[in-house]
Amino acid sequence: MGAITVRAKQIGRRLLHPYVTLASRLALGGVFIFAGVAKLPYIETLIWEISHYHILPHSLATAYGYILPPLELALGIFLVVGLFLRISASVSGLLVLSFVIAHITAMARGLEINYCGCFGTAVPLASADSMLLGFGLLALAVQILFHRGEFLSLGHWLSSKAEAEEESGEGS
Repeated sequence: MGAITVRAKQIGRRLLHPYVTLASRLALGGVFIFAGVAKLPYIETLIWEISHYHILPHSLATAYGYILPPLELALGIFLVVGLFLRISASVSGLLVLSFVIAHITAMARGLEINYCGCFGTAVPLASADSMLLGFGLLALAVQILFHRGEFLSLGHWLSSKAEAEEESGEGS
């Protein structure tokens, strides 16, 4: 029992290593940037694909289709540069979770959705593959969420700079 606990702690420390978090930020952010850019020119196709899941009414599917690509793009940029990491990781995780749930419910209801519009027309992805990708992206979001990820983070640099200016202003 003791060896398992020690091994689990070692794995936990490695998962919280700054380089692992940086890699998670870059991977998740890169996927979101790519997905957002790939879908931007094909909003109408995206709305059509969203409506085939029969989860949202048409008006909400339309709103979701217009909001999703810019949101993915913004989240990806925030993750890559390291701004608002907790919020970006949380929203990214919830977004990915919504995709996975949509796929699972479509499969459970027997809908034949074989293609996922995750990356627009740039990368045709089978629904099963997109679910696997979704679980991987969800793991990345959780890893970022539980580790501050301040290594090479613009947000950390800006807050450190603001604190330094505040301290130097107090001494005057």
